[in-house]
Amino acid sequence: MIYVEEKDFDRQIQLLSFLASLDDLTICIWLYPESTATKLAGIEVAQKSLSLTPITTYGDGSIPKCTVPTSASLTTMKLIGSSYNELKKNCDSLALYKKSESSWIAATIGHEGMCLVQDDTLLSCLIKAGYPASTRAPDWW
Repeated sequence: MIYVEEKDFDRQIQLLSFLASLDDLTICIWLYPESTATKLAGIEVAQKSLSLTPITTYGDGSIPKCTVPTSASLTTMKLIGSSYNELKKNCDSLALYKKSESSWIAATIGHEGMCLVQDDTLLSCLIKAGYPASTRAPDWW
């Protein structure tokens, strides 16, 4: 696992955009359990539970809702990036998935200022791109 401490929302979106440029990926916005939003950043919230692995698990067994998987295109990423206030109120995390796979490959947890990348082989690529990436989790994590 690669850990990228990044408090700035725009930089988090840039990181996801960078990773999405390396492969054909989809993005899902995971909602806080108490959110009643039906759409975030113009993307519909899924009406039924999807088989995707969420980023956050909850002690009470709550299964969070997410938006329908959407192509992580530059247009989509810009739309998400321009939706900061809406996401701050409703979004627990943003996650990238390979098409037809249920496990996330990268995620940002905005309120934690943490980005996670599953593939350790991307470490040098992320560092070269200017991200403070490490395979060692921060002490506070």
